[in-house]
Amino acid sequence: MTNAVGSIMRSLTFQTFSNDERSEMQRREEEHKQRELNEIANRIIEKANFPARHLIDLEPEGDGWKKLSSRLASKAGSGFIIGITGARGTGKTLLGAVLARHEAKKKRSSKYQTAMGFFLDVKEAFDGKLSEKAVIESYIKPKLLIIDEMQERGQTQWEDRLLTHLIDRRYGAMHDTLLIGNQTKEEFTKSLGDSIASRIIETGGIAVCNWPSFRTAL
Repeated sequence: MTNAVGSIMRSLTFQTFSNDERSEMQRREEEHKQRELNEIANRIIEKANFPARHLIDLEPEGDGWKKLSSRLASKAGSGFIIGITGARGTGKTLLGAVLARHEAKKKRSSKYQTAMGFFLDVKEAFDGKLSEKAVIESYIKPKLLIIDEMQERGQTQWEDRLLTHLIDRRYGAMHDTLLIGNQTKEEFTKSLGDSIASRIIETGGIAVCNWPSFRTAL
């Protein structure tokens, strides 16, 4: 049976049901589609390398956090490069995780890594396990890349050149990039260098999480 004939037969069959029965069938079909989308999204998130702590489906109540989360979601898919900085405990990494879940529901891939983790991955290529080019390509390919703990790097010339190369390639591919650091806006901008800072200004800007920490003592 061809697809066209099958579609006609399903349409004719559907017309034989009552309104309530058709509504129930539509509801079940929508639920089935949603389950399939959720399963796909979960598989995408599993490959994103997020720490388990940040995959808990929980969002802070603060207005500032929610506004920034909405802004990131509205910019998703535009090829942005956005910096997020501020004090520890303000939910910066969680912003990346929530954005990744948002993108996964649209079947867009994500990758999470710390700055130190990225440089260590590249250095492992020196041992011959993977080529340096292959490692870098694995960071260029995802539609969304989150690099966390930007302050935890040596800012050597080698690191600066490598990071600039990565950001430049992602900028050219119009893939979203989120850079996160525990610094002041001035410190964060200076540490990135002129080239990356310029691309951030062009495509997304730097957001400062200036609200109180969400972490509380037991």
